[in-house]
Formats: sequence, C-alpha cells, structure tokens
Amino acid sequence: MEIDNELRGTYQQVDFEVLATKDEYFREVWDKANGHLDFQQPQTCTALSKAILKVDFGLELELPHDRLCPPIPNRWNYVQWIQTLIESTSPNYADIPELTRRYDPNRKVVGLDIGTGASAIYALLSLKTRPNWDMCVTDVDKESFDAAARNLAINNMLTRTRMVHTIESDNLISLRAFGVDALDFVICNPPFFTDEQDMQASLTGEGKSSSPNAVCTGAQTEMVCPGGDLGFVTRIVTESLELRDKVTWYSSMLGKLSSTKAIIELLKKNGIQNWAVGSLKPGRATKRWVVAWSFGDLRPPNNLARPDGLAHEYLPFPTQYIIPLFSSSLIVVVKNAIDTQLSVLDLHWTGIHKTGVGVGEASRNVWNRAYRREQQKRQDTGDTETTAKDDDKVALAFRISVFEEPEKKIVVDWVRGTDSHLWESFCGMLHRHYRYP
Repeated sequence: MEIDNELRGTYQQVDFEVLATKDEYFREVWDKANGHLDFQQPQTCTALSKAILKVDFGLELELPHDRLCPPIPNRWNYVQWIQTLIESTSPNYADIPELTRRYDPNRKVVGLDIGTGASAIYALLSLKTRPNWDMCVTDVDKESFDAAARNLAINNMLTRTRMVHTIESDNLISLRAFGVDALDFVICNPPFFTDEQDMQASLTGEGKSSSPNAVCTGAQTEMVCPGGDLGFVTRIVTESLELRDKVTWYSSMLGKLSSTKAIIELLKKNGIQNWAVGSLKPGRATKRWVVAWSFGDLRPPNNLARPDGLAHEYLPFPTQYIIPLFSSSLIVVVKNAIDTQLSVLDLHWTGIHKTGVGVGEASRNVWNRAYRREQQKRQDTGDTETTAKDDDKVALAFRISVFEEPEKKIVVDWVRGTDSHLWESFCGMLHRHYRYP
C-alpha cells in the first residue's frame, strides 16, 4: 500500500462507522457493540488500533496481551508534529523551490525512539510516511523489545531500524550504541506515573471529574518510573546538556500540564532559548503535551511552537511578524519596494519579485546608522579582512512573503538566529517602511 507523504492533517475524530466498512475484524467488534464501543475492554482498543494502522497506513500490528496498546490518533499527531518540526527547520531554508514543498524526499533523517514499546509505533509511523528516514529504538523490557522487532519485521522496516536492548542504568541517549555521530530528533512517550499507587489512582479516575476514556493494558515498566514523566524527561534534559547539538531536536510527550511547565522552566534555567510546545488532543482523548528543544539556531514557526491555552511565559519567542497592507496597495509595487530596500543593505538577499517569497541572511544589524558609520571607518582604515570574516557569519536569517489573499499583508518569518533583539530590530525596520499611517 502506497502512502501519500502528505497523508493527512492531525486526527480530530475517527469515524468508526466508516472504518468498520474498511476493516473486517473491526466491523465484527462494531456490529457486536451496536455502535457503542466499550473502550474499557482491551479487545476493543486493540481492534481499533489495528484497524486504523491497516486502513490509514497499510501497517500490521501484533501485540502481547499484557503490553500497552497505542492509541493511534495520539501517536500519529505526535509523529506528524515532529515531522513538521524537522521539515520546517531544515538547514536548506535558503533553497527557494523547497519553500513550497515542506517534505524534502532527498533529505536523510535519523531519529531515536526512547522506550519504543511492544508496538514500536513511533518507528512504524515515521518510517512508513517518510521513506528516506531511519530510526533507532531502545527498550529496557525484553518482551516489549522482542515484540517491537517482530512488528518492524512484519512491516519490512527492520533493515531501516537500529535496535538496542538497554538496562535501567544506561544513558537514555547513546550515540555510540547505535554507531551514529548525530541524530536529527529524539521522540519519547515516557512512563507517566511515579509509582504503582499513582498509576492505579489515575487509571481508576480517582480525584478526577470523569473516568479514563479507555482501559490501560501497559505493563508497569511502561507506565511507572521514579518521578513519573517529569523525572524521566528531566533525565533527557540532563543528557542533552552534555550532548548539546549532537541531536538537532530533543522531544518528549508529557501527560500533565504541570510537568510541561516544569520542563520548560528547566530549559530556561539552563539557558536553552530555542524550544517548541505542542498540544495533542485528538477527539475526546485526554490532552497530552509535547516539548521539544534545540541547541541549534534554526527557529520553528509560531503555529507549531506556540499553542493556544498556554501562558506567555512558557511559550518560545515569536518567530513571525505580520505587517498589514492597505487594500489599495499594489502587490507588485510592494515586492519591488522590498527588493529595492533590502538589495542596498549589506546582506544576502534572494529577491522576492518573481516568487513572492524571499530569504535573507545578515551577519549583524546592517540596517542601523551605527553599522554604516563602522563600515565607513573600516574603509577609511583599510580593515577589509575583519569585514570579510564577519560577513561569513549568519546572525539572522529571515523569510519574507507577500500575500494578496485573503488580505494583503507582508509576513516575516524568523528562520535562523539566536538574538531576539536583532530579530525585533529587523521587523521594526521593515514596519517603519510599510506600516499603516
């Protein structure tokens, strides 16, 4: 079965009735339930997950009865979020033709799934929908590890996967164990609970306004660890401080908003300024959060990294600036004006007139008077070597798009850089030229 690389958006709802017409085994469960599925029954959850994987992704799944059955909408939404993060922070941002094609089939990507589970679900979904990606996976539980290998094998993906059976004392991220120098991303669904009592209280709905949506079939090794999800992801953060840019994007799902906030505070405490937050809530399922962070300077877009419903202090610095235009503005005139304005500055600029999209790179603030005075002084003293050396750096990369529909506007995106003041200064300079009176 061929899968379209732009398969679908995130899952919002699964149409059970339609799914039943496409999968025979699920149809039996659906008919027996008379249209009222009981998700407290393990066989219902298993039948649904298998049917979605088979119908929507062309994947087969075999699971031990005593291991976690993954809810596919939730897992796919996380995988798609990671795919968008990786592809929107591509180092090839200056390649104009690629700007209209989010997915680059020629880019090689290697990811790591920490604690892949019996289903190896993140590896399966990633490898199926991105044929040029490879995955590394780990697990401490031997039964889950062996089941994961079977699922990868029956879907012909074992050759694109490096597997390591770990023990509790091992590092969570070991490049040497996989024989790789670097990773593009880490994905993880950590144990959510601190102990058996914590797990049972959650699974029975103790202290909550409603009972859990579905039964949990996970083993204790999949569900419990010291400190719960916060403790586990704190370990990833600690290891990332050593590995730093050996991994482009570290990430993990989190089960609680409080844990999400605590991890973001931990990132900020350690001087990590480039992070992204995702909110995963397919249908009526329990909301989950995902946090990703990077030691690099490629910046994710606002619509991916800054979800609604989270306080400003937990959101990364905005990476998009919009300048409204008059309805009477002529787009061709605006494009020409932008080209003229940026072409005279001491920066690299691709031009915007033909495509409506342009990318620029600046080594520093080259649009203020102080820079012009400095340049004049260097020319007067003959200091051209320092100027050439400084111009090799990219302190700020930006993308400018001009839109006519649904309303006329200039959209400026922060693509690369670490200096938020420099980014704000650039946006201010543009806005002074194109703002409403």
